[in-house]
Amino acid sequence: MIPRLCVFLSLALGALAGAGCGSSPAVRSYTLAPDTAPVTDSAPSPSVVIGPVSLPEAIDRLQIVRRVDGVRSEPSDGHRWAGALKNEIARRLASAVGRERGLARVLAAPQHSIARPEIAVPVDVLRFDADGFAAVTLDALWSVRRDGQDIASGHFIRSEPVTAHTHEALVAAHGRLVDALAVDVAAAIPR
Repeated sequence: MIPRLCVFLSLALGALAGAGCGSSPAVRSYTLAPDTAPVTDSAPSPSVVIGPVSLPEAIDRLQIVRRVDGVRSEPSDGHRWAGALKNEIARRLASAVGRERGLARVLAAPQHSIARPEIAVPVDVLRFDADGFAAVTLDALWSVRRDGQDIASGHFIRSEPVTAHTHEALVAAHGRLVDALAVDVAAAIPR
């Protein structure tokens, strides 16, 4: 009787342990990719490459990062960017700059196919994270370069409220900030 009880307990404990291992929460991936069609402009326009985009180590990760209590960074294991955040920013920014300026040849680094673009727009992101679920802040330095020479530069800093206590709303606020940065950058690109 005791050996049967031991076998039963062993099987029961094994089943419980296996159930705990198989119930990991689902991981959700989010993108900053634009939801609009690219610009198709037949007029001659300069070739523009957005990037490279640099990020602080604290946010240069797949997990979406929120600041909690103003001093603690909290990466979310269950909510991640679909790709490297610097590439997500570059793609969204390239699309928004092209749309804003009416340029068809605006591409994102590092996936651009233009060997020697006429204009490069490197971006140094100093901060791009959320204060809990209240607001997202983007603080970035950018420059517009032609032939290796700066022809314009700027410092963009703005916060955007998060409209709901969800990661979807958080990502939407991130996207609105990149679009706002694109307005500044686009205004500095010559035709």
